[in-house]
Amino acid sequence: MKNLLILLLTALSTFVAVGQVSISLKVDRRQYLKYEPVTAIVTITNRSGRELDFTSKLEGTIAHSWLDFSMRDSGGRAMQKRHNKVFQRAVIPAGRSMSRRVNLSGMFGVAKVGNFAVTAHVRRPGVEEVSYTSNSGHFTVGGGSTLHSVPFGVPDSPYPKRKYNIVTFNDGNKTAIYSQVMDTNTGLSLSTYRLSEYLGFVKPLMALDRQNQLHVLYLAGPEVFVHATVDQDGQHNSTEYFKRVAGRKPRFVEFTDGQVVVAGAIKYDPEEEAKVASKARGASERPE
Repeated sequence: MKNLLILLLTALSTFVAVGQVSISLKVDRRQYLKYEPVTAIVTITNRSGRELDFTSKLEGTIAHSWLDFSMRDSGGRAMQKRHNKVFQRAVIPAGRSMSRRVNLSGMFGVAKVGNFAVTAHVRRPGVEEVSYTSNSGHFTVGGGSTLHSVPFGVPDSPYPKRKYNIVTFNDGNKTAIYSQVMDTNTGLSLSTYRLSEYLGFVKPLMALDRQNQLHVLYLAGPEVFVHATVDQDGQHNSTEYFKRVAGRKPRFVEFTDGQVVVAGAIKYDPEEEAKVASKARGASERPE
């Protein structure tokens, strides 16, 4: 009887604790390109009536994070982590919520096509035995279409032989264009970056400058071309916007000194154009 009472009290305390903190998880998109970072937002709401201080715990050389994740593939198999990420301390006042965006690919290495489910777990401050579990977030990883590929070298680096890929991918809602930097020795992605939305009426152009930076010119809107540059590690450096010139086709001009420029188009600022259009609409709505 005594043991039964202890079990009942333990179950009751656990039930009450679960009601004190709620945790929800939302994956940013339902479909991702293979190698693209999969991101999600975790929201934690404190209903305990007091401030909660979530901290990670170090036992010897092993760190136990207060926020953790688990992931399963389409077969229901638990996926191994690439590393155990330790999240920084979070203090949530009573009745308040806190949200954090997390890169799930960095922890689990989602690098294969398929369906996945991810769940977040929060350890209650000071009580390791009691934790809170979120809903499951579901997403799909798919393959894209490679439109261009060009090899280049980065001497004296861990990945000396690389290549740029220009890839398009439809996430079920919109088609986007991506730049990839791949290690040609292993076939692994060093970077997969979503440039922007993409219209496939005009095939993208690509060129390398004297520093082996990638230049991409593509159609992002009915009359809008984007000139994006990406460095050797896949970092997005710059974005410029152009509109076509009547009777001419936007293109790259490559000079002998390695410089790459856009010709056959007029550079413009979309933010400035939006401001001018807004002022024009405001003036037209004024009574005469």
